[in-house]
Amino acid sequence: MSNPATSLAPAIAAYIAAANARDTSRVASFFAEDANVFDEGQHQVGTQAIAQWMQDTAQRYQPRVEVLDVQLRTGKVLVHNLISGTFPGSPLELRYMFRLNEQGKIARLDISL
Repeated sequence: MSNPATSLAPAIAAYIAAANARDTSRVASFFAEDANVFDEGQHQVGTQAIAQWMQDTAQRYQPRVEVLDVQLRTGKVLVHNLISGTFPGSPLELRYMFRLNEQGKIARLDISL
């Protein structure tokens, strides 16, 4: 069986690897400067806020992202993940909806059930 993660755009693969490694130092290399992230009803704008959100999430939940499925749609990439960590209901299946900009960086990420 092929690994669905191998079909991910480089910026998305880098984000997931960084999230799993709890490494926020390279956030600007895969998120656009004016990127938006929507998660748990919260809205983060810009790489500094996104790095802080990644760090807070890592500390609170120690999440581990496992890519289950990738679907390419016009203008967006849907990634179906199994997230495990120190949160109620772990593991949870979550959907990440990415939009990339012309440079191939993540311009928007929506995380939902």
